[in-house]
Amino acid sequence: MGVLSVLDERFEKLLEVFRSRKATPLQITLIDSDALGKAYNENRPTRVFQELADADVFLEVSGGLVGDFLSFTDTTLRFLSVESDVLTRRIERLKKEVAAGKGDRRELEVLVRALNALEEGIPLYAVDFRAEEVKVLRGLGLLSVKPRVILFNATREGGPDEEILNEVREQGLPYVVANLKEEDADALNRKVSEAILKATDTITFFTPGEKETRAWPLKRGGTVLEAAATIHNDLAKRFVRAEVVRWDRLVEAGGWKGAKERNYVRLEGRDYVVQDGDCIYIRAS
Repeated sequence: MGVLSVLDERFEKLLEVFRSRKATPLQITLIDSDALGKAYNENRPTRVFQELADADVFLEVSGGLVGDFLSFTDTTLRFLSVESDVLTRRIERLKKEVAAGKGDRRELEVLVRALNALEEGIPLYAVDFRAEEVKVLRGLGLLSVKPRVILFNATREGGPDEEILNEVREQGLPYVVANLKEEDADALNRKVSEAILKATDTITFFTPGEKETRAWPLKRGGTVLEAAATIHNDLAKRFVRAEVVRWDRLVEAGGWKGAKERNYVRLEGRDYVVQDGDCIYIRAS
């Protein structure tokens, strides 16, 4: 397990303004797992679900020493194979429940649609499911419904050719091409973290101050009340208002005091949709 501290120019500029005693950048926890390989060596594909079900996103390294830039297609096929078995069994049980008047017909329709996609070789993240339908699929621990980023480890001899890149695009997978041995560490950090945040549809908001400046993750479209809960549940329970200002305006004004004097700071209610780069101060009772 490792932690990737996301390099963010906005965060660095806020630190310069506030000279914070503590700096907490956005962090991504990375867990190196060989669950897929172990599962198939032991012929226990359901183990994949047990070890990988909690992941928010998969970052798959392809290429490098083995030079096989198509290895990501094997993962796709493994996901689909395991999920087809899971869905087939669940659908059979659910059909009997629906026939007896006990099952959820809408859930059955979602699962049948998902199985049809898998049988056509289409990963579930590439299917246009509604949010409530995705929840049903996630409840079964299906892995291909989760976002996935491919990191092509290029060598001096070269990286993936156009045919392979087209395959990635057809699967709807975001990707990064980099020589892991020679790439500048900061540049690699920015490429990988940007791809992960984009794949998970995650934005960043900040809570800057002299004591601590911190970056926080939030699902795009999340409200300021959800942002408050991300910081601490009590802030959400006792939420009154939020002071909100864009990071660049806060930097321009030299801090909260200057931003208020220039009328940059807005008071927002609990339904305000947080924007990427917002700086937020929560007022709670």
